[in-house]
Amino acid sequence: MPDPIILNFSLMELVAYVLLWAVLGALPGFYLFYANNRNPRTGASLGVVSGVVIGWALAAFSAELNTQLIVNTTAVMWLITLLLAATMPRGTHNVTVSLQQRIADLAYGLLLPTFLIVFAIIIFPTIWNLVFSLRPIKMRDLADASIFSLEGLTLDNFDRVFSTRGGQFWDIMLTTLVYTFFGSVLAIFLGLVAALVAKDSFPGRGIFRGFMLFPYIAPVISLAFIWEMLLNSRFGFINEIVASLGGTRVDFLTTPGWALLMIILFQGWRYFPFSFLFILARIQAIPDDMYEAAKVDGAAPSERLWFITLPQLRAVFGTLFLLRFIWTFNKFDDVFLLTGGVAGTEVVPVQIYNWLFSRQNVGTASATAIVMAVILFGVVAIYFRWFLVAEEV
Repeated sequence: MPDPIILNFSLMELVAYVLLWAVLGALPGFYLFYANNRNPRTGASLGVVSGVVIGWALAAFSAELNTQLIVNTTAVMWLITLLLAATMPRGTHNVTVSLQQRIADLAYGLLLPTFLIVFAIIIFPTIWNLVFSLRPIKMRDLADASIFSLEGLTLDNFDRVFSTRGGQFWDIMLTTLVYTFFGSVLAIFLGLVAALVAKDSFPGRGIFRGFMLFPYIAPVISLAFIWEMLLNSRFGFINEIVASLGGTRVDFLTTPGWALLMIILFQGWRYFPFSFLFILARIQAIPDDMYEAAKVDGAAPSERLWFITLPQLRAVFGTLFLLRFIWTFNKFDDVFLLTGGVAGTEVVPVQIYNWLFSRQNVGTASATAIVMAVILFGVVAIYFRWFLVAEEV
């Protein structure tokens, strides 16, 4: 008879396995007791014990564990929970605790699914990525790689990130920051212009507002293809205009300098509708009395814009810049589809892609992603500390 699978667990795998079953047991236990007006924290505690016992039994009496077995066991646990919920007599928990305690129980009940989803799709992959960044692992090693193994930890991946081709990483990081900053600012500026145009009533305003959303809702691959056709050096519309005016045709997407400018313009054009919606909503919330009073005082339209509209939009600008900076900093598809990262447009997400798929180096790709995340956290922390603008009440 084969040895039980639990005998082959490393310490990290055993800890992760126990935590998994503790969570799988705690969730139905919490809701079972909550639905029957009993102390849900007691139910969660009993569920933890039950889940760990069930998981231990599976590992102790099985020679192999797979996802299907865990899913089936979890489904049976929930089925038993539903049966118990229908037959268990209701308790008196609500009348024995304070209102604050009942509100806290409800908050836990509502937040638990969200927390588990966030942990499964964000926190756990981040931990996994961190472990891989400290291991010399290639693409061919993934099939046999242990997720929780801490053997062979090394900083070689980080050394490779910073030493490749004479400090290339910092050049790429500078390109990423330039692309991110100017792309974010351009998107906000275009959104402001569009919002100022669309705020007043005029024939066809609804159609105009809907048309403004086109760059944001259209598939990025089709938009990138259109831009490639427009900027093509041989038959592109832009170069046809340049040639008709006596200028020299330019391959905008493969010429250093021009290529970076084009992806910044594309970033601003594609994502300005997001800023447009935020800014338009805030402009429409500005009381008309402020504009009427300014008109009575003889303020010109430019003065009303500068002294009334823009100050009211400061908090919106701050929020938009933060969101757009984070999203643009992590952008991969726009740059990859337009230039592939050539001509001085390689940003960090594209470098991660190249490490992973071109060079088959999972460890170095993970290390690059970790460095990128740390730098982004630092920039965001600086923004929150010195540049965040709060809404004035």
